[in-house]
Amino acid sequence: MDLRHLQTFQAVLREGSFRGAASALRLAQPTVTLHIQELEAELGLELFDRRGRRRERTPAGDLFASRALPILDAVEALARSAAELRDGRGGFLRIASIEPAASRRLAPLLARLRARRPALRVKLEVGGTGGVSRAVADGLVDLGLCSAPPTELGLRFEPIFSEEMALLLPKRHALARARRLRARDLEGQPVLLTEQGCSYRQAVESALQRRGVEVEWALECGSTETLRSSVQHGLGLAILPRLAVSPPPRGTVTRRFDDLKLALPVGLATRPGTPPAPPALATLISELRREPSGRASRAS
Repeated sequence: MDLRHLQTFQAVLREGSFRGAASALRLAQPTVTLHIQELEAELGLELFDRRGRRRERTPAGDLFASRALPILDAVEALARSAAELRDGRGGFLRIASIEPAASRRLAPLLARLRARRPALRVKLEVGGTGGVSRAVADGLVDLGLCSAPPTELGLRFEPIFSEEMALLLPKRHALARARRLRARDLEGQPVLLTEQGCSYRQAVESALQRRGVEVEWALECGSTETLRSSVQHGLGLAILPRLAVSPPPRGTVTRRFDDLKLALPVGLATRPGTPPAPPALATLISELRREPSGRASRAS
């Protein structure tokens, strides 16, 4: 079985079409078609449904993917490990992470790791848990740092810390001076929320619903920085990861609820059946497990 055929198969899965795979692999589209046809002829099975514009896997394609993708993972890991041995203290990391874990937890670790591995190269993608876990499932990155991924992706998830959340509000707001802050105090208040599907928003809405609290949302935005600024300008209140608002922006304060614990488990998302991590990735994973609070550590 030709390794190039497996790589083409993987690209079609990732891109959703022969044309997309051809562009990603920098091949002519007829070459991609030929690779898939030769692979199907060798197996005696159709791997893709040709109906429609998007190439969906057949049941045989699902089974083949479950067997072929770990092989490609192992080949790539072997090549990267060999490259790291040749380069000395180098390596190539492909990571995806949610915020604020990316900027407040990963970035310091990566800086210290690269100080010990000057030739290290890092590809870091930042997004929501849905995008991060999909990148892991599609093999675009080797490691995801996010909340629990969707179960249908079949990823392995290892929680390593709990991301506490806090209420950010203007200093002059009445709730900033309240002796006790309860969930029901948010009723009737303009609340600023992250985008639909965001794990932080889901955690907040679920916790408030369990308390029977309905809030009036005034702004929906995927940018934590924009939400911080909006609170500064008096647009409303926002419940955000404590790391993202520590220290709070000028003119604002953070408060904890007396009757509501808001925290989101965050951890490592990986594809099951992957080979042992290359040295640089193994070191990063070890550092993340050892320093979940993001404190200074010495990477090696």
